[in-house]
Amino acid sequence: MDYATDEERVEELKKWWKENGKSVIFGIVLGLGILFGWRWWQDHQLNQSIQASTLYNQLELSIQQKKPEQAEALSQQIKNQFENHAYAIYAVLAMAKVKQDANDVPAAQAYLQWGLEHAKTPELKHLLTIRLARVLLSINEDDKAYDLLDTTENTPFASSFEELKGDILMKKGKPEQALLAYQKATLMVPDGTTINPALQYKIDDLSRSQ
Repeated sequence: MDYATDEERVEELKKWWKENGKSVIFGIVLGLGILFGWRWWQDHQLNQSIQASTLYNQLELSIQQKKPEQAEALSQQIKNQFENHAYAIYAVLAMAKVKQDANDVPAAQAYLQWGLEHAKTPELKHLLTIRLARVLLSINEDDKAYDLLDTTENTPFASSFEELKGDILMKKGKPEQALLAYQKATLMVPDGTTINPALQYKIDDLSRSQ
């Protein structure tokens, strides 16, 4: 559009601003809000990770120094403050081992169960599942351990699931089914990964006996 004078140009701008000014201001405010909100969220997440990491390092130190009460208090603090963070899962895994080493199997089981209920990634869930199944196996809860591992998911942990199922079947006096589970475990080993020598030994040993 051509304007005859600067006054006409100014009047046209005034008219446009009157019609669109509020929308422009709203858009600018919204954009700035999103930008600063995202930056705040990133800073918040970073601070959360730093705090959780610091507490977890203190927990590890307490375990190394054989201070179980202090370690338990720190693990509880991590669980309470950072229950949605991976460090909470690392904490319960560490404490489950402490409790199992102290023959406090119910406490170890409780820690691992809490971890399963709060883990956010498949990898952590699968690791917790294996640990919990081994705890159940140690207290002769064979069926519960087997049911816990009863998954068809093709994951990096699937081979370990099948191998542990084979161990459970061996304990239950079912060597033929155990061999099938061990053989299935070899087929589920991730590409580029070698078969665990202990798994191969179990297969060879059972094959010779049949």
